[in-house]
Amino acid sequence: MKKITLLFVGVLASAFTFAGGPGENPKSVSGMEVVKRDDNSFKVIYKSEEESDVKIEIYNQQKILVYHETIKSSSGFTRPYSLNGFTEGEYTVRLDNGSNWMTKTISMAKPEKLAHLISLSDGKYLLTVAGKGEDKVHVRVSNDQGETIHIETTPVYGDFAKVFDMSGVKGVFTFEVSDEAGSTKTISK
Repeated sequence: MKKITLLFVGVLASAFTFAGGPGENPKSVSGMEVVKRDDNSFKVIYKSEEESDVKIEIYNQQKILVYHETIKSSSGFTRPYSLNGFTEGEYTVRLDNGSNWMTKTISMAKPEKLAHLISLSDGKYLLTVAGKGEDKVHVRVSNDQGETIHIETTPVYGDFAKVFDMSGVKGVFTFEVSDEAGSTKTISK
């Protein structure tokens, strides 16, 4: 009988050890992800084993709270957030589910108008500029002495592409591409 009692006490002690012991309340398993949707919006994806009120806070680079809300009795959600009208920079998303805080940082920045200069053949180059909406593309081409050899401003709607014949230019030449918003990209070949 003594052996059975000792065995029972050992099993009970093991059960308390694996369960976290008496009086301990283990945290539920939960997770959050922040996914950028476009230039100024993102979505928060959250999932938990247990339902709870979920607090969401968004802070700017200066650690100033710019948005907060509480979602009642949730065990999971996908929720979009927009930062239209906010300045560019790093934003921190904090989520509290009552058991723990989860934190993610996301960068919200206006995309640079990407200009690409692709070498074709016989000294010809294709200049492409990815765009959105109506704009003006300014192109200035200079030689290795810094002299302007071509300049143009073209109204565009969306993307821009043009072939330039650079076969007559000796040495290095530089394309400076800009838009109406002031974004500039310089490419030298």
